[in-house]
Amino acid sequence: HPGDPARTFPHYHIANQWQRIKKAGQTDIPDGMVVYGLRHFFASNCLTHGIPITDVAEWMGHKTIEITFKIYRHLMPGSISKAAKILNHHLTA
Repeated sequence: HPGDPARTFPHYHIANQWQRIKKAGQTDIPDGMVVYGLRHFFASNCLTHGIPITDVAEWMGHKTIEITFKIYRHLMPGSISKAAKILNHHLTA
């Protein structure tokens, strides 16, 4: 939030800035690209690079981790098999 870092940044503020930048031609924004796409890009990159889903859920402002999981679970197909391998390795050590 511009005035209080403890609060989330209002979505309308970002949308207003996005529209201002597009109209001013300050950067080359592809046709059809919307601010919401950047949100998905951020979350997808976090999860793909191993950042815990609990952190991503908090950063995204989701009320529960289930919301984040429902939207982005396709990015974590190997998480169960990875967990099983880690557990097996440590149980046999």
